[in-house]
Amino acid sequence: MSTYPLLSLAIWIPIVAGLVVLTTGGDRNAPLARMLSLVGAVAAFLITIPLWTGFDLANGGMQFVELKTWIPRFNINYHLGVDGISMLFVILNAFITIIVVAAGWEVIQNKVAQYNAAFLIMSGLMNGIFTSLDGVLFYVFFEASLIPLYLIIGVWGGPNRVYAAFKFFLYTLFGSLLFLLALMYLFIQSGGSFSILEWHKLPIPLGPQIWLFLAFLIAFAVKVPMWPVHTWLPDAHVEAPTGGSIVLAAIALKLGAYGFLRFSLPI
Repeated sequence: MSTYPLLSLAIWIPIVAGLVVLTTGGDRNAPLARMLSLVGAVAAFLITIPLWTGFDLANGGMQFVELKTWIPRFNINYHLGVDGISMLFVILNAFITIIVVAAGWEVIQNKVAQYNAAFLIMSGLMNGIFTSLDGVLFYVFFEASLIPLYLIIGVWGGPNRVYAAFKFFLYTLFGSLLFLLALMYLFIQSGGSFSILEWHKLPIPLGPQIWLFLAFLIAFAVKVPMWPVHTWLPDAHVEAPTGGSIVLAAIALKLGAYGFLRFSLPI
């Protein structure tokens, strides 16, 4: 099964399904939107099962690797792969999406297509985060995943949803800017490579290591979230719809810990 682009399918099936759901239009077609959303979520989950059944436990490296040139001028590649940590996150994310679609089946009555499409698209973007082995690709998925969650909280949330969504967005944006600076330093230090696996092997002096760690710490601490950048979470959890709270608790808040494991500790 490793000859198939399973990771690309895990990313793009829910995104395409979300775009298809959007084409159903207004709430007159809400039953169709719900059914298409469920089909898309189940299909996205089924495509992740071979990641579990085909995973080689004796291999400690990246598996199901896909590598295509994206932007040759800057040596940016569409580079995907999973290890024993990220593989589990991909499967969990796909499964949670089914739960979210089912949780909003009767509760969400306004903008049904847009609601379900936001979760499907976010699911694909989250899988992109967990499978990216290129720094720029990781950053693109990392930032893009904010948009659907921002809309979910801001549109379908509680009375103070706009405040909660805006606060969440500003906190995460601040951390992401430091993350971007760290990526640029590693790109220069590695001689022009955005490969995360190559960054793990860089001989970086202690001083720059400390600054890199602090940049990653702030960026990922917002996602965990850790004190004192945690104050967006109570607002977001309270104001988010049920599906948004499910995704926050099950997936989104794990991105910080995953970032520590993928970037901070190895580098």
